Amino acid sequence: MSVIDAHIHAYPAEVAADPVAWGTEQGEHWWVRCVAPHRRRSLQGWATIDQLLRDMDTAGVDQVVMLGWYWERQATCELQNAWFIDWHRAHPDRFQAFAAVNPSAGAAAREALARALDAGLCGVGELLPQVQGGALADENWSAVFALAAARGVPVNLHVTDPLAFGSDSTAKATPLESYLAMIQAHQATTFILAHWGGGLPFYELNPRLRPFFKNVYYDSAATALLYDPSVFRRVVDIVGPERILWGTDYPLLTHPRIERAPTFRHDLADVRGPAAALSPAELDLILGGNTARLLGRRVS
Repeated sequence: MSVIDAHIHAYPAEVAADPVAWGTEQGEHWWVRCVAPHRRRSLQGWATIDQLLRDMDTAGVDQVVMLGWYWERQATCELQNAWFIDWHRAHPDRFQAFAAVNPSAGAAAREALARALDAGLCGVGELLPQVQGGALADENWSAVFALAAARGVPVNLHVTDPLAFGSDSTAKATPLESYLAMIQAHQATTFILAHWGGGLPFYELNPRLRPFFKNVYYDSAATALLYDPSVFRRVVDIVGPERILWGTDYPLLTHPRIERAPTFRHDLADVRGPAAALSPAELDLILGGNTARLLGRRVS
């Protein structure tokens, strides 16, 4: 079974060379705050496309899914989508990518999203209304979810644990009740809730709510910065192994005490380790089988 990382980010060399200057020029102040926090060591790593491919080969990662950022400006979304389209076309056997969009930008944003999907991108997100503006129940956000459902592609949303916010990347608490309402209102849309859904898997223990989660997946991006590796076993015991996607948030330095450069190796060791306590069959699903199934023939 192929190993597929369902949640990475990627930028061209000119962005990595001076991210503060680039982000400031683009008007992406939240992104700058995340990648270059004031008076703290940044956990953001950087890698060229060639380095990404080398790191994948070293760790035995067959494919990755590049996710867009939750940009404040729709123009930045379209810029990132152009990068992704080029990289996917250059390496279709290694790179898949979701389209960035700011739903609050309205009909023009949805038209750009449709063009990006037509060009070969295979999902939508990451999205975060607390940064991008509006609310999940707004007309523009609902229209993006409907478009994704009509196209048969999933939507990835950045979700943080409301009890664990406060850093530069999680300073806007996630109102989980609005995410639950979104899931209930859009039963035809497939959602991927990043970072273990900020605790939403535990809502599935409620028998009145669990039926609404049939099209909800959870990715494990940045697990080591958020939870003990036993979260794999605990969430599998609640929702089953079929709706969990292994993701790393590469090139984020998810193990900052031992990492000085991006790598997939430590995240792979965690999911395969004794604390995660996954069976070989569960590992096959989480490490790639679920992502391959979710994206269909787009990922083999």
